[in-house]
Amino acid sequence: MKSSKNIIFTFINSIAIIILPLLIVFSVIYVLITSPFLYSTILKRTDIVTVFIQAKNFEITQSIQKEIDNQVGLASYVLTYQAIKNQYEEAKKAYDIINKTSEYESLTKQYDEVKKIAYQDVKGIYKDEDTFKKNKEAELQKIKNQIELIKLYRDEHKSDIEAAENKLEELEEKFEDAQEEYNDKQQEANDIIQKHRNTFAAQLNDDLDIIKPILTKIINEKLIDENIIPLIEKYITFFTSYDSIKSRYILELIDSADPLHPKKVTQILLPDITISLWTQENGIKKHILSDILVQEIKKAPGIKNRIFLTTALSLADTTIGELFGQGYLTKVGVWIDNGVIYKHNIVLSGSTAETAITIIKILSYAKYLVYITIALLIVYVFYMAFSPAEKITKRIWLTRILVYPSIILVIIALLGIVLPLYAINPSESLSHISAYIIRAIAFNTALCILLPVIAIFTVLGVSGLIIKKLYLYKT
Repeated sequence: MKSSKNIIFTFINSIAIIILPLLIVFSVIYVLITSPFLYSTILKRTDIVTVFIQAKNFEITQSIQKEIDNQVGLASYVLTYQAIKNQYEEAKKAYDIINKTSEYESLTKQYDEVKKIAYQDVKGIYKDEDTFKKNKEAELQKIKNQIELIKLYRDEHKSDIEAAENKLEELEEKFEDAQEEYNDKQQEANDIIQKHRNTFAAQLNDDLDIIKPILTKIINEKLIDENIIPLIEKYITFFTSYDSIKSRYILELIDSADPLHPKKVTQILLPDITISLWTQENGIKKHILSDILVQEIKKAPGIKNRIFLTTALSLADTTIGELFGQGYLTKVGVWIDNGVIYKHNIVLSGSTAETAITIIKILSYAKYLVYITIALLIVYVFYMAFSPAEKITKRIWLTRILVYPSIILVIIALLGIVLPLYAINPSESLSHISAYIIRAIAFNTALCILLPVIAIFTVLGVSGLIIKKLYLYKT
């Protein structure tokens, strides 16, 4: 009987060590993805303005580097220059060794220093001036003898020293030519860099960098908080309310184009997208771009193209400005009219609609998963508390359930956070700016979703280690 109970206890805990952590993960993720706060955090952390500037700076740097490589060849010449420089330095080192240059210079310097010493400088060391003079003369003669020995050595090895000197002079001339050419190439490269810095696009990017804090604040407060988050809330409600929307927004139609083989077509009508560029400020209706941003640019110091920016943005709420913006927005099926960006009558059909409906069903009914998870955790706690199994066995299983899944899930979550940084890179089909933006959004999405998972399982894992340390072997 006891053996049977132990088998049941082990079986339940074996299932619990897999099921409970997974339920916690799915519940946490569900709560997060159905919360507008998650999307607000992702959008604000992504800081689209900073990402755009970084991507643009990278593009400019790449363009500069490419032009320098093609026209100047500085990078390839550096290797040639460094090789010549190394040859010259090695030849100088060899000449100095065979010529005893450092020893000779040290002795001549020492001779001059001793010769300059006067009795008044060191009279505290010697008992009288005659003793000082004798010691000074002896020291000078000693140094002079050493210098003469080097001169004698040089006479004996004159041919070898001259050969080393000739080689050094040859390489020195070659090195000076290489140095001059290297300096010329550096100047050419600097001219190219300056040319790019003076372009209108580069100056606009510099201006954008200056107004970045202002622009980011306006985007966060006026667009994200006032427009995008309410829109996200509307879509979250829609995607988590299958029972409420199925009769009104989901249609099952018959395609009778082929009367012999009629097809059932599923359609779903999604909520309208509306983002207003108008806001209320001190009770006054203002356009985010042509009013608020223009005023901020006028006050910002260091703007190179202030007149252009203020003039261009002042047209944002006019027909001219909206026609210009329309050219970009219509590419993604979005329109702008009277300061309102919108997309109405969004209808999904066929397999796309069926996929959307499946997602809606999952999100609508997954809310019960949270309650199921809480209920199972409570049941498991009570089961462990009142199980007839031995205390030591309970503690062993409790530490296993707390520690091992936590370690695995924390590692997986950390990998999931850093993966976008290495997996998303520019390619032929993905520009630098697009890659930077997608990478930033993917990274911040993974961070905001997985960081709470890491926090929860870190706490659980540490708790398991504490239980193991303090209570595992106590009866």
